[in-house]
Amino acid sequence: MNELICFWSRQASCPKHSPTSYYLPILCVRTGFDLFLRVNNFPSNSEIIMSAVNIPSMVTLVQYHQLTVIPCDIDLNSTGLTVENIEKLITDRTVAIVFAHIYGRCYDVSELIDLAEKYNLYFIEDCAESFSGFCSCNMQRQEQLDNKTSNNHQTQPPSQQRSSSIDTGIRTSSNNELNHVKLCYLGHPRSHLTLFSFGVLKFCTALGGGLSKISNYDLYMRMKTLYEKDPVQVTQQYYLNVEKYLYLYWILNAPYVTQLVMFIVRLFQLNHMEIVVERLRAFSKAQSVEQFFSSIRRQPCKSLLIFLLKRFQSYDYELINIQRQKALYVVKQLTQSNSLKFIGINSSVQNFWLFPIIVEKPDLFVKLLSKSHIDAYRGTTQLNVITKQLTDTSIVLKNSNETIPTNIGEQQMYACPTAEYLIDHVIYLPVHRLVPYNVLDQLIAVVNDTAKKIDQYAIKSKL
Repeated sequence: MNELICFWSRQASCPKHSPTSYYLPILCVRTGFDLFLRVNNFPSNSEIIMSAVNIPSMVTLVQYHQLTVIPCDIDLNSTGLTVENIEKLITDRTVAIVFAHIYGRCYDVSELIDLAEKYNLYFIEDCAESFSGFCSCNMQRQEQLDNKTSNNHQTQPPSQQRSSSIDTGIRTSSNNELNHVKLCYLGHPRSHLTLFSFGVLKFCTALGGGLSKISNYDLYMRMKTLYEKDPVQVTQQYYLNVEKYLYLYWILNAPYVTQLVMFIVRLFQLNHMEIVVERLRAFSKAQSVEQFFSSIRRQPCKSLLIFLLKRFQSYDYELINIQRQKALYVVKQLTQSNSLKFIGINSSVQNFWLFPIIVEKPDLFVKLLSKSHIDAYRGTTQLNVITKQLTDTSIVLKNSNETIPTNIGEQQMYACPTAEYLIDHVIYLPVHRLVPYNVLDQLIAVVNDTAKKIDQYAIKSKL
């Protein structure tokens, strides 16, 4: 563990990242957030403001500790929150602000932290979806990335040589400029707690594990001391997870197997994406509350820590750059319209852990793409708008079998229309570094054509 912490500390040290941060390897992001809530033991009914797009289990954690979640709406162009919206929600019961960076886009939280400091609140960053390497302002590493990009330039298609100016507002004007855009984000140096995930679906996966960056020594020591009392993850369970993921990886990357499976899927109209994604998730939806907390309140086993260190040491920055270049290649050629919009075009760091687009009639859009053998999907991530969960769940009290319904009337005061619109209309396109450019060209043509058809349908329906 010490070697892992030392490696991360060295890699993260630069003028933009505080050298006084403290690092604690954890089992997952949920573990780190739960640990933070346990050591602080906030008074019942204290309020935590959370960005409205988040995963359900983060809300469950807050409710379990008898705290109140206050959702704050997001901005589609930046994926961020505004100071004005947050300040309206702050009361004398507010204790923390939790902001989740989504889809690999990162938002500059400096003003939000200023606000938290003004009201003496904790500020927590959920970077589960945003880790894409260590500090890109390290010039030696940036030069290495530039050299790799230059060496691979001849492998790009002719269409890639054209101007990369992007009509969607993404601030990239040329391939050379693209290489120098900041590619990584390790949390703001003034955030009290920053949480990272290295689960199976992440860029830098260790098939599990996470890391918490803590800016305050007292908070770090309290979390570390309590965490050392938790049981260690059973090594055999981690091995079983690795074995399961290896089998899934083999099946998904064996062309003959995949073709047969997809033939059966389309023949019987099965929702294969839901089945696959559920198998890849670390925590099953079917878990009881007791099983959930038992599974997250564990220290990572030695094998997982060793694998985490190896992944950090061997992290290939070229891969994230290829992923980003291919995603931007698609963004440039997709046509924005009433039926197709982009997310996070003004975010400060624009990586593409997923490739989300907002469309009208998302179910129809996915169905039409499927007819052209493009497997767009809607549920690859657990992200949801938390207002739906708050008005449709019960709070399970810790140390008690009692459950109480959420106050629906009160929660309706915190409507988040932008976040709700996003979740109701988002679909995810299969755009990643392994997709050849000729296939991306086919995808672009089909998506543009589908958006055009839906636009025309909408116009006719209004006549």
